[in-house]
Amino acid sequence: MKAGFYILCALAIVAGAAYGEPSTRIGASYYYIDGTSALILTAQMDSNGPTGDDGRHHPALTKWDVQWRFRHNMDGDVCKMEKVAVLVGVTAIRPRWRGEEEGAAALRERWKSLIAAIDRNEAYHKQQALEAGRKIENALNDIEPIETCEALTEAANDLASSILAEHKRASREYDETTDYGRKNGVSLI
Repeated sequence: MKAGFYILCALAIVAGAAYGEPSTRIGASYYYIDGTSALILTAQMDSNGPTGDDGRHHPALTKWDVQWRFRHNMDGDVCKMEKVAVLVGVTAIRPRWRGEEEGAAALRERWKSLIAAIDRNEAYHKQQALEAGRKIENALNDIEPIETCEALTEAANDLASSILAEHKRASREYDETTDYGRKNGVSLI
């Protein structure tokens, strides 16, 4: 992912990234489960699902991060920001039920509800990621010139890290409050 990020940053710096709209990469990966009952499928998600920050397996998980790069330059006796590139990466890890087509109609309906709840949960985390990326890009573009480029670099990284931490905290709190979406329907049982 880092090599791709550097390529995107280079393109954004050369082309002039759109102010406030960071480059975004959205992806998904899957793990497979098999079974003919909600209990069996749930047991497989509990043992094979992605591991959250709490160390437990979950039916689904959305991971995201924001990376930033910038170019600055001395302008007279101050250092000012010249170009900013921000990349937001979001990956959802989701279950795929092998044999869904052969499953009982009632279980397939419950599965659809589970997937809809996963989509809602994923949307919240994606929103946090995109908002963090926009805020970071805007904040870095708006940073005031400082006496040295070292001080500008430190201030910019501190500001971006603070914004990122705020949104990561919101994502973690959401996962804790909803038990990784289980309280909002991410469950077959």
